[in-house]
Amino acid sequence: MWQHANEVAAARRGDRPKVRKMRVMHSPPHPFPYRLAAVDIDDTLTGPDKRIGPANRAAVRRLVAAGCRVVLASGRRHANMVPIAASLGLDDFVVSAQGAVVRHASTGQVLHHAPLDRPLAEELIALGFETGVGLVVFTPEGAFAAAKNGWTERLNRDTSGDLVYVNRLPPPGVEVIEKVLWCDNPRRLLGELFEPMTARYAGPGGLADPAVLRAIVTITDPHLLEFTSPRATKAAGLAAVAAHYGVEQGRVLAFGDGNNDVSMLTWAGLGVAMSHASPSAKRAADRVTQAGDPETSLARAIDAVLAEDA
Repeated sequence: MWQHANEVAAARRGDRPKVRKMRVMHSPPHPFPYRLAAVDIDDTLTGPDKRIGPANRAAVRRLVAAGCRVVLASGRRHANMVPIAASLGLDDFVVSAQGAVVRHASTGQVLHHAPLDRPLAEELIALGFETGVGLVVFTPEGAFAAAKNGWTERLNRDTSGDLVYVNRLPPPGVEVIEKVLWCDNPRRLLGELFEPMTARYAGPGGLADPAVLRAIVTITDPHLLEFTSPRATKAAGLAAVAAHYGVEQGRVLAFGDGNNDVSMLTWAGLGVAMSHASPSAKRAADRVTQAGDPETSLARAIDAVLAEDA
């Protein structure tokens, strides 16, 4: 059910292997131990085509039926995520913009809000213009881009047309900036921009030295370099939801595939990386889904967790 990496992860965490006991034929079913699960959207809940396949939909329903509350956690904006949650029958908190916002889908209650400091956001925008990358900002009012190019349009397609092109960033009247995105050729982002920006805003080697940490710098997709507040992580967002519902950390699940999922995969009581996940996500996770079709990796992961504790 799991890739061999689960044994490596368990050893790294110092966990002792589980010893399974035979269950009497007529004994009552073992209660599912996890009460809250966070599910990433892009390339976890959705397949490579950015659509949710029937296998993953059914698996989410099985997780809910087992008594586990499911919330979505994504780099997308809150408003972009709400219809996706609704399509799954989930009316709960949504962890959006890499954890910058945790807001309930229907009531609007906010548990966590960690936008970028405004002077820093303006600095990142100015530096982006100087560097010549495609620029996008996420705000409560919408996702705004300064100029259309192939990389911003790829983001626009992946988020179902969420971008609005404007003449000025940030647009007039916008006060809060949740995150800044640089869109460019993957070779340039990784080869020329990621390390200098990480050293500048997060410390040498991305060590997040508190003395210099001003922003979290993450390559979320090969063509996207993202800047968020140091308090904007999926782990922080998931922890806020768990605290609200009184769920212990050890009873929280997290499913993800990307670099921006590392924090919640590490924080959760059980972090599960998809079979096609990034190396950093696999290292952070306790389990790695069995190899197979990326479109159904989440379904395999959920079914393996359900079977493990059956």
